[in-house]
Amino acid sequence: MSKTRWMMVTPLLLVMGGCGSGYYHDRNSEYADAKMTSPLELPASRDQTRYQDAMPVPQASNDFIKDRDGYEPPRPQTLSTSDRDTRFVEPRQADGNRWLVVSAAPGAIWPRLQEFVHANGYQVQNIDGNTGQITTDRGVLSVRQGIRNNTTDVYCQQGGNSVEACLSQVSQYLSSSAPQSGVSLVAQNLSRNDRVRLESRDDNWRLALALDFPRAWAELAWQLENNYETPNRRLIDQNRSERVFTVEYTVKGEGSWIPFRGSSDETQQYLLHLSPSDSATYVSVTDSAGKPVDQQRAHDLLDGVASILR
Repeated sequence: MSKTRWMMVTPLLLVMGGCGSGYYHDRNSEYADAKMTSPLELPASRDQTRYQDAMPVPQASNDFIKDRDGYEPPRPQTLSTSDRDTRFVEPRQADGNRWLVVSAAPGAIWPRLQEFVHANGYQVQNIDGNTGQITTDRGVLSVRQGIRNNTTDVYCQQGGNSVEACLSQVSQYLSSSAPQSGVSLVAQNLSRNDRVRLESRDDNWRLALALDFPRAWAELAWQLENNYETPNRRLIDQNRSERVFTVEYTVKGEGSWIPFRGSSDETQQYLLHLSPSDSATYVSVTDSAGKPVDQQRAHDLLDGVASILR
């Protein structure tokens, strides 16, 4: 009798064990094999929460350009040695304006700025976390999302008082101790992660920087001077009046079959042109004579610039 019961239980255990491993339907290939068809028309009175696309495709902001040699995964963000030496608070200036760039998100700097105001005896007249502004009896202190992720621009508008002195005090206060892990929920909407975007328009690649020209030039100049140089690229010159940076870029080639000839690396100079608009500043690339360059080369060069701004 005991043997019979054991034989009856065993299949059940096997079934339960099989269910525990589960089954996952990998649909990656279905996107590649799917064909375009007319959308299914459903009654307007339907419960829209019960229906969705079987294979949704995200909206794209760029023109589609098919790679010549198949898919190539994006390169990881470069980490230069100078990144480890970057100070927590860095001064910036452009067109007579001065501000601070702090290596923390606005949501973390906002409560620290409020602490600074109270610690230095400022009389607060208004605090607006949505715009990142603190109005006091001595002027206005404000924070904005920096061009790089997890950075904040801090400004002092001090009326008759010295802006430079105010920024110096804020810098010393913020540098005395980094912000704690907590952040201000009120200032969460000040943080953005789309300040730098590589996009394609009319078969040309460009960088879109969500900053006005003075801030975009000042930050790009600082990053190119301090974090851009690698064995295959470096900053050569900058001309703010013409809104152009000159960089040197090396395209790695294959090694020659003749030992003493080495590799076929190609080093050339290129121009980075900054074009301001109402809501952004765009960076495009040409050769040293101002002529268009190959799409793949323009993409790779601008991708390298974007990596130091993110």
